[in-house]
Amino acid sequence: MKVLLTGATGYVGKLVCAGLGQRWDMVGVSAHADEAQGLYRCDLADAEQVRLLSQRIVPDVIIHAAGDKNLARCEASPSAAYLANVQTTINLAQSFPDARIIYISSDYVFPGDRGGYREDDPLGPVTVYGRTKACAELAGLTLSERFYVLRLSALYDGNATFLRFVRESLMRGDTVNCFEDAFYSPTYYGDFLIVLERLVEAPVLARRIYHACGQRISRYFFAKIFARASNLEQSLIRQSSRLSENAPFIFSDISLENTLTCESLDVSVGRHQEYLSFLELHS
Repeated sequence: MKVLLTGATGYVGKLVCAGLGQRWDMVGVSAHADEAQGLYRCDLADAEQVRLLSQRIVPDVIIHAAGDKNLARCEASPSAAYLANVQTTINLAQSFPDARIIYISSDYVFPGDRGGYREDDPLGPVTVYGRTKACAELAGLTLSERFYVLRLSALYDGNATFLRFVRESLMRGDTVNCFEDAFYSPTYYGDFLIVLERLVEAPVLARRIYHACGQRISRYFFAKIFARASNLEQSLIRQSSRLSENAPFIFSDISLENTLTCESLDVSVGRHQEYLSFLELHS
């Protein structure tokens, strides 16, 4: 099976390459790719470049992980965010009509006011980033019957930005303030890869939208159990409120729910305590 991975040099792309790159005939594409290393260089926001790419490779599946995930940058430049997150998706759907496209999306397509968002819940993004991800989902689902959405929530492995920050701060003896009133459902990278593998290899998919996520948890408690798993000083993790600090992109509850995904793909999700302990043992 030939798989084209967009955003191959980014955080998500590198996890996919490391975890599943040997399973399929996988080639990566990026605007900053080094073709000497076997990657394709292509500006996916340029329709003509994508059309020319489709003449060079005929994939069975496209994992579309490219895009701009920087929320502040998206707010500052909505037009650039549209090009990175929406136009790239439209171009791929139009130039590769016969490929199964798996679009890596986000929990930010929801408003973050109640949590427990299901795969079939109505969208309601309130950030530029969320709006562009929602627009990309809708555009892809409209343009191609072989387009599928896989939403993630704060993907993490041992090198995730938040975990590195917490680890380095606690090792210095610094206190870390974490919101006890902000809930989400962080996605362990192993769970993500299992779901992604099923979506790539399944002969027939029963649904168009899927969620790869973990258990609902507050940012404060997530940091606490990480400190415990790392044998670091838990008392340095301090409770704070998102209402008392300037945190425009942190919502009261943006957690996802994945029952429909687990049932349709026959997968299950473990506990954050187990995953974080595993990451520390193998760090």
